[in-house]
Amino acid sequence: MGGPTTDPDPTAPPTRLHRVRARLAPPAGARYRAFRVDPNSSREKSVRARILPIAACVLLAVFAYDGVVRLLLIGLIRLPKLPAELTVLTTILALFSLTHAWYSLGGRLTLVFFGLSAAISWAYEQIGVATGLVFGAYHYTDYLGSKLGHVPYLIPLAWFMMIYPSYVIANLAIQRRATGTPAGLGALLRLAAVSAVVMTAWDLVVDPILSGPSARAWIWENSGAYFGIPIQNYAGWLLTTFTVYFCYRAVEQRAVAAPLGPVGAGMAALAVAAYGLMLASDLLSGVEPAGVAIIGPLVMGPPVLVAAWRLRPGAPGRNGPDQLRSIDEPPVRRRRRFSP
Repeated sequence: MGGPTTDPDPTAPPTRLHRVRARLAPPAGARYRAFRVDPNSSREKSVRARILPIAACVLLAVFAYDGVVRLLLIGLIRLPKLPAELTVLTTILALFSLTHAWYSLGGRLTLVFFGLSAAISWAYEQIGVATGLVFGAYHYTDYLGSKLGHVPYLIPLAWFMMIYPSYVIANLAIQRRATGTPAGLGALLRLAAVSAVVMTAWDLVVDPILSGPSARAWIWENSGAYFGIPIQNYAGWLLTTFTVYFCYRAVEQRAVAAPLGPVGAGMAALAVAAYGLMLASDLLSGVEPAGVAIIGPLVMGPPVLVAAWRLRPGAPGRNGPDQLRSIDEPPVRRRRRFSP
């Protein structure tokens, strides 16, 4: 049995324990809100960080199978092909770009990038078809399916499909990192311009094919100097892509990137491979006119080679076997060596 208990004497001097409790106690009348830490939040992010790279690899593998491997083996072995091939392949590669961007940029920047790309490309195309002022006089046929206004729904998807890999390639070529835009107007203009050139190089390949006699996805009202395509078309492409990249990179300069994991050389190589596989797919799809088979590697090959050179082991800006320089690190500058 315990002994008798007595209440503490209020007139007794405070002990050390009393002084500690007084310091930790909340102010009188203060209201506090109970917060509960969600134990699944970091776990969910970790799951996405593992799943998204796998999903990107699977999507790129499916595109490579139907768009490249199956076409290479025609005449040797008959492999099953995807239904509605052009629409499905465009959707698959667009999903790859979205998945890769979600991992590398975070969900919010990916939505901004995709939203700007879809809205700006559709607006320029809509104005272009209606007036002929952007790309030249042309109109879409029913080859690409249903339209929003004068523009097929598939077109904004196709723009982002290649706008994102071109963004990564331009970043690797100029900044030796896969993502991010450094502060300053000069960096913004330089990266937006290089990205626009890399993206427009693709149109030198795809436009003659899809507007050619075998597809007729769109028809030019007036014949031009480049396989019947007016040169104005490529000025319009540069304008459209520069606008997308300028707007997105301006946001990116002021945003806090939230990648789901490290964007190493292996992850960056997937985006470079997507750009190269698109070139291969275009050239293997029964190229018409035949001259595109020569022009394609000349205009799309150099961006792939430069990006691959940046990703080689031991390249400047590589911080490890599979690590690229961070956006917070200054650009790598080569020092000139002087002999004594």
